[in-house]
Amino acid sequence: MGEKNTMDIDNNKRAGLFACLLILAGFALLAMLQLKPAATDRDVAVVFSPSQSLTDIVRIISPLPFDFVRTGLTDFIVVVRPKKEADLSALKAVGALAIVSAYADGGCAFLSKKLKIRV
Repeated sequence: MGEKNTMDIDNNKRAGLFACLLILAGFALLAMLQLKPAATDRDVAVVFSPSQSLTDIVRIISPLPFDFVRTGLTDFIVVVRPKKEADLSALKAVGALAIVSAYADGGCAFLSKKLKIRV
């Protein structure tokens, strides 16, 4: 009787772990879909290798049909604005590790209102 009860507990733990893994996989998939830039996105954030300097990155993307807007949180993340004829795969071809929507998490968005602090 005790052995069957122990097996039930082990099976329940495995089932719970499997359910948690499925939930995490679903969240990861949704996050990836949310970060993917849409065709209507005005700006995209491009992540290059951390070993590349901002000067190297600007030199690499300057001949491409993208306008440099600014850097992201670090110098190897740049925000660019595609021109009408731009193809995002051109960025991958020159060494971009990831191309995501610049406004996916708000981290690359400008704040339009100034903060008012009262003392």
